[in-house]
Amino acid sequence: MTSFEEIYQRFFNKIENDRDFFVYFNVTDNEAIEIARKRAKDFLIESVTRLTLSCTPDVNFHDYSLEQERFNFELTGNEIELLSSLMREEYFKRDLAKLKAFMHHFSTRDLNLFSPANERKTFIDMVEKITEENDKNIKRYISIDRLTGKYKAINYAAYNK
Repeated sequence: MTSFEEIYQRFFNKIENDRDFFVYFNVTDNEAIEIARKRAKDFLIESVTRLTLSCTPDVNFHDYSLEQERFNFELTGNEIELLSSLMREEYFKRDLAKLKAFMHHFSTRDLNLFSPANERKTFIDMVEKITEENDKNIKRYISIDRLTGKYKAINYAAYNK
């Protein structure tokens, strides 16, 4: 059984320099940690859905307990890494959605008072790059055996019947 906490920690390490995720006003440190964990849990569930919609894994990633915050099977290191990377993508995609809404609400002139265009473009490019990397990692993940790490072989004899 793999605890959600293992995946949260990997995710937190990926975004540790993003103060916005960890800083909340008028709350204690313990409350801030709980808010961060709640948000991470939401990102994890979204990431599981993204993974299972993108491919057909060898295990059922929807076999988890929300109350106990754990998967009902042991995840491999590669699966923990993949899910934490997908969580990072989901996190940045929310900011991307806010940015796009902001861009449609204000004129180009208004936007240039707050943020130069190349900063917005750099952020958009970063999110696109993270998405592309995750797409490649999902393809790589589905093409190897989750336990041995060896590439899966296609049984062509099964198709000749």
